[in-house]
Amino acid sequence: MEEKKKRRWNVVDIVVIVVVVLVGAFFAWKTTRKTIVSLPVNNMGTIRFVIEVDGLRKDMYDSTENMLPCQMAASGKLVEGFILESWANPVTLITMKSKSPVNASMEQTLEPEEGVEYVNAYFVCEAAVDLNDNLNLTGTQEIRLGRSYYLKSVDFEYSGTIIALEKFDEQFALKYREQLEE
Repeated sequence: MEEKKKRRWNVVDIVVIVVVVLVGAFFAWKTTRKTIVSLPVNNMGTIRFVIEVDGLRKDMYDSTENMLPCQMAASGKLVEGFILESWANPVTLITMKSKSPVNASMEQTLEPEEGVEYVNAYFVCEAAVDLNDNLNLTGTQEIRLGRSYYLKSVDFEYSGTIIALEKFDEQFALKYREQLEE
């Protein structure tokens, strides 16, 4: 009969096990350290912004105006933001730029319909955002001056440009409310 040899631990095996354990402990320490250090303090605030939508048909604007105020939507979900009010100025259009229905990356030039009135519409919106974040987000969209913005609700969607922006943190809002009450 053959005798089974008992496996003995040699120095190389022990060194490899110690190194693997140390590397695992190091990565666990780095991961938990980053998580603990980077936990943000809750600093919610409000952003009020104005979106300009150029060359909107007046009848569409009138229908939209009757729906305000309403909650904003993004990516098929309602977000913590509201479209509060709007106003419009009549405009005479010679040509309009529009995305191609066939290829969204291409623009096409259209002539306005005869007998249809057009307006430049302005929508005032307010959204709750995390002021710790580098991005002011409503849903998946960033709120920045000069940025194009898809103004969406459950009932309508327009493409416009953000032309005004104000930020209010909670402390500012509380002081502002106190001043108004005096």
